[in-house]
Amino acid sequence: MNKIIRGIIPAVFIFFLSPIGTLHAAPILKLHSEGHDVTVLQQLLLKGNYTVSVTGIFDESTQKTVKAFQADNNLPDTGIVDRKTWWLLTGEKDTGRPASVSAAAPISPGGNHIAAKPQTTASVYVPPVQKKSASAGTKKPQSEAAAISAIRARSVPETPVFLPSGKVGSIISTAKKYMGTPYIYGGETPKGFDCSGYLQYVFKQNNIIIPRTADEQYKIGKKVPVNQLQPGDLVFFSTDLTDISHCGIYLGSGQFIHASTSKGVRLDRLDNDYWKNYFIGGKHIVK
Repeated sequence: MNKIIRGIIPAVFIFFLSPIGTLHAAPILKLHSEGHDVTVLQQLLLKGNYTVSVTGIFDESTQKTVKAFQADNNLPDTGIVDRKTWWLLTGEKDTGRPASVSAAAPISPGGNHIAAKPQTTASVYVPPVQKKSASAGTKKPQSEAAAISAIRARSVPETPVFLPSGKVGSIISTAKKYMGTPYIYGGETPKGFDCSGYLQYVFKQNNIIIPRTADEQYKIGKKVPVNQLQPGDLVFFSTDLTDISHCGIYLGSGQFIHASTSKGVRLDRLDNDYWKNYFIGGKHIVK
């Protein structure tokens, strides 16, 4: 027995000193991840002259910024922070110089970090990575605007309006009942909603069935200019710059309610600096 124990201890010791034992220094972060490592990621991007909010939540805005960083540094622009992206941000692998970041928290099957104790300090080493030039800084918004314009110009199926005007108050009341409910990818219950699951649930509570996904919900009702939207109508956005990816219920006076990735069910305005850039259009559904 003593021989066995003497054999196990060196093996365990070697494992923790081996490169395999240090792989935790390169976390895999993606859309909907949360925690200290996401905060560090956002700080690294910000110090690298990329525009991003430091929230600790890997939202769609962070994903877009990660894609820009990857494209600028000749990496596949997947929007997922794999080991190559992390090492390029921190300089860990190539230089051997450790970044002052915490070890990654374990990642749950859903992609979110299991709760980790936050660090009190976040001193971050930023290696000399390729920065955006002045010309590149103007090119990207033009490209983004062109993508949004192209999506806005697409023809979209329409259906007859179907929501009785007498039910609009009940729809809006039901929607507001779940203010603050957290965002969960794929969520469609009061335990957590994604954007289209939230809309489908609200309408179902009022005995009206609408499609499950945002792109399918965009196919119902009549497309109208924003100044013709009425309370109870639907509004749609393309935060991924490829298709309809977000939706909400119009409340009137430029305001809408939706399940946001960062703060769950909340109110926002169509003329908000963020949302107006990704707004695709509204669908009139009220009779």
